[in-house]
Amino acid sequence: MYGFLDESGSVGVAQNDNDFLVVALVLFQDKEAVGRCSAAMDRLRTRLGKTDTYEFHCSNNASATKAGLLKLLPSLDFQFISIAIRKNDFKKTASYSRMADLLVREISHYCPEVKIEMDSNPTLYAEMRKQLKLNKLHKSKVKQVKSHSSNPVQLADYVANISAKKARQTPASLDWYRPIAKKVLYYTEINN
Repeated sequence: MYGFLDESGSVGVAQNDNDFLVVALVLFQDKEAVGRCSAAMDRLRTRLGKTDTYEFHCSNNASATKAGLLKLLPSLDFQFISIAIRKNDFKKTASYSRMADLLVREISHYCPEVKIEMDSNPTLYAEMRKQLKLNKLHKSKVKQVKSHSSNPVQLADYVANISAKKARQTPASLDWYRPIAKKVLYYTEINN
């Protein structure tokens, strides 16, 4: 399997009473599915009149771009794992260490042999490598890439942001989550 990882939110203590750290791992069965996803996102870029270097980054994209990608999501051949940690205790912290531990436990259940690419985040990367080793998932690998050069990592950014909206129960969260609801392997919200 091939996985693409991104997070939403920040580590540390809660900044408000509805603060989350979310990680999403988007999974594809094979390279062909990854290629089809990437090609579909390239075609969407062209339809939207964007340059080849335009990045689908949920928090920075205009409404029309977000709507276009949300419309595309059901046709893409992926599944995902999302974990949201609610930072509801202002004395505790949500950490990448805890997030990596939780995520690797789910990886061991669903896809113990996966090649993961993730957006550049040295701390989360180190924790993922550590947890893969501790859990003896020696055939699973993780590497960092620049998100602007990877459509599937950009897709993971959207899935992480959609999962964060679902966790926060924003007014539009159901509309955002509906296009990916049938693609979930595992989704959980954990109180810190």
